[in-house]
Amino acid sequence: MFAEKLIDFINKSPSPFHVTENLGNSFEKTGFTRLNEWDEWKLEGGRGYYVTRNDSAIIAFTLPKTTPANFKMVATHNDSPCFKVKENPEMVADGHYIILNTEKYGGMIMSTWLDRPLSVAGRVVYEGEGGIECRLVNMDRDTLIIPNLAIHMNREINEGYKYNPQKDMLPLYSMGNEKGTFIDAIAKECGIDRENVLSYDLFVYNREKEVCGEVIMNFYLHHDLMIYSVLFYRLKHLKMQRIVTAYV
Repeated sequence: MFAEKLIDFINKSPSPFHVTENLGNSFEKTGFTRLNEWDEWKLEGGRGYYVTRNDSAIIAFTLPKTTPANFKMVATHNDSPCFKVKENPEMVADGHYIILNTEKYGGMIMSTWLDRPLSVAGRVVYEGEGGIECRLVNMDRDTLIIPNLAIHMNREINEGYKYNPQKDMLPLYSMGNEKGTFIDAIAKECGIDRENVLSYDLFVYNREKEVCGEVIMNFYLHHDLMIYSVLFYRLKHLKMQRIVTAYV
């Protein structure tokens, strides 16, 4: 049960912004109250609260009904190693196809990103009716790929290879006649006009879903399992302090 809920949480959280949103929704379902940094807080004992910053960080806490003798605090990060999309990312390669200019984010095993269905998710900043606004986006379909070279074009690949993230790891997006469509697609996914897009924080993510090992059924395999399992476990126990019978 815990593993299935964990994997479901990971699959719904392709970026740190989605992690924060999903955590907040999970807290609210358990009775936590959302706070705003700019408001005066009026807190009550026996209740749980949470606050977010920049849509990418979240702090949650519970208050006892009596004066506490001590307190416990745990922390973890909600991001994971990936490739971050740069501004104006589309580049023509060899005059035939479009690749996206990305940068390596965090420590990773770069070879594990090759030949997998990839997409992008994150946050878009745009000019709305009330001023500057933000909206989460997830291109939930196979959009990118970082292909390996054929073996006869790199005979030494199985003898060890040092990957250059600015050369070997740039994801393939489309054929050359489709340059300029990437941000259009992002805007369409958000339901906003292309000309209103001001900026974005977009991350490449692996669209392969969790699988369960066939030989040893207790093995769950996912590229973000190590990082998000720690976060999810701590979330579960914090919520248990709010309502003893609650579960994630």
